[in-house]
This record gives sequence, C-alpha cells and structure tokens, in this order.
Amino acid sequence: MITGADDTNVFDRLCAGLAVGCSLHCLQAFWLLSVAPPLAGEAAHRIMALCVVVPGVPAMVLGWRRHRSGRIWIWVLPGWSLLLLARFGTAPGLGEIFETFLTAGGCALIWVAHQLNRTLAYWHHRS
Repeated sequence: MITGADDTNVFDRLCAGLAVGCSLHCLQAFWLLSVAPPLAGEAAHRIMALCVVVPGVPAMVLGWRRHRSGRIWIWVLPGWSLLLLARFGTAPGLGEIFETFLTAGGCALIWVAHQLNRTLAYWHHRS
C-alpha cells in the first residue's frame, strides 16, 4: 500500500534489503558454511534467489506505473538475469567463485534498480 511520498513503494525497500542480504550471504559463504550448513544447499540458494526476484516484479511494476521511466529496467533486468543464471542456469564445473560473482553482481544491479525506482517514484509524487 502506498502511504505517502516517503514510503512510495514498500516492496522496493523489502527487495533492496533482500538483494543486500543475498549478496552478504553469497560473499560470506565460507563463514556461513561453518555456522549454518543447511543454508549452504543448492535448494536454499534457489529459494533465496526466488525470494529476491518474485517480490521484485510487483515492486518494479508499481514504481514504474507511477514514474513511467524505463531506466529501472536497464538495471533490474540484467540483475535478475545474472541472479537467475547463477542459481539455475550455470553449467556444472564452472565453479563457486564464478557463481558468487554472478550472484553478487546481479544483486548489486537489483539493489541499484530498487533505489532508483524508489527515488523516481518519490520525485514524481513530489512534482
């Protein structure tokens, strides 16, 4: 629900936070392997990727419907693609480091897109 100019899209805040959490998990994987082994499975990583992408779709659409700027799609579509490629599409044997860079890069692009979406919606509301 949109409640005002300062809170234009709650989904954007949620999704930006999920993207950061995903990146932190990915970059801290070796530490997390020793602390929480169940979080290290492939199924958990796929679920985490879907938790970033699925709520991101309505967040992007809601913001875009307000400001109608296509710039968000330039950031979020490659971000989603990299994240989903890392979790669902990489060939076996490419290595964890390659998947880590794809995931972290994708999440960084997704974070930028959500911040841009919130900013554009905010300033559109103000004008």
